[in-house]
Amino acid sequence: MLRGLQLVQSSDFSRSTVAAAGFVIALPEDIRGRLLDHGRSRHFVKGELIQQRGDTGREFWYIQSGAVQIGRYSVDGKLNIFAVLGPGESFGEQAFLGEFPRMVDAIAASDTLLIRIGESELQAAIASDARVARILLKAMAHMVQQAFDLVEAGRNLSTVERVAQALLRLCDEDAHDCIIDVTQQELADLVGVSRVSLGKALKKLEAEGLLICGYGNIKMPDSLALQNRIED
Repeated sequence: MLRGLQLVQSSDFSRSTVAAAGFVIALPEDIRGRLLDHGRSRHFVKGELIQQRGDTGREFWYIQSGAVQIGRYSVDGKLNIFAVLGPGESFGEQAFLGEFPRMVDAIAASDTLLIRIGESELQAAIASDARVARILLKAMAHMVQQAFDLVEAGRNLSTVERVAQALLRLCDEDAHDCIIDVTQQELADLVGVSRVSLGKALKKLEAEGLLICGYGNIKMPDSLALQNRIED
C-alpha cells in the first residue's frame, strides 16, 4: 500500500504515525477502539469523492479498509496526488479542528470503508482520557513540522534524492525486499516533479542497482542501500 509521506522522525511516534497518518493511530488501543466504535461506517466505491476542497470540515475519517487518494483537482480537472493513504490512517483532522474549509480533495482509490468521526465522538474520547488531548496536540504539531520539512527537502535535495526518500517512506519499516504498488505518474505527483524528471531519476537509481521498475510497481531489493545513497 502506498503510504502518505512522512519526513519527521520521533522517539514517541513511529514512521507510520501522526505526521503521515493522523492522530487516531497514535491513541492508546483501548481509547482508539472506543472512538471507532462510536463512529459511523461509510462505504465508498472506487473513484467516489469523499471530501472536496472548500467544503466545511464537519468530521474527519479513519480508513478501515481500502485506499484514499489525497490531492487537489486542477482547473483542467486533473487530480494532482499528494498522498495515497491506507488502512489505519486518518485524514481531515486539520480542517475539522480548525473549523476552516477543506484544503484538499479526497477520493476513494478502491472500494473503501471509512469511519466518520465527528464532534460528539471526539469530545467523548477527550473526556474519557486526558491523554487524548495531548496526543491530538502533538499530532497537529508534527503535521506543521512535516510541512516545513517538505519545503526544506524541496530546496536542498536533488530530484534523485527526493524520489529515493519518497520510496523509502512508502516502504514498510525495516523491509529488506520491498515492492511498492505505485504508478510512475502517482509517484511523480507525490514527489512534485514532472513525469519526465521522475523517469530520469528512476533510470539513474535503477542503473545503480537500487531499484527495479515494473508495471505499476517499483521493487527495492535493499532499502538500506537506498538510504545510504541519500546520506552519501
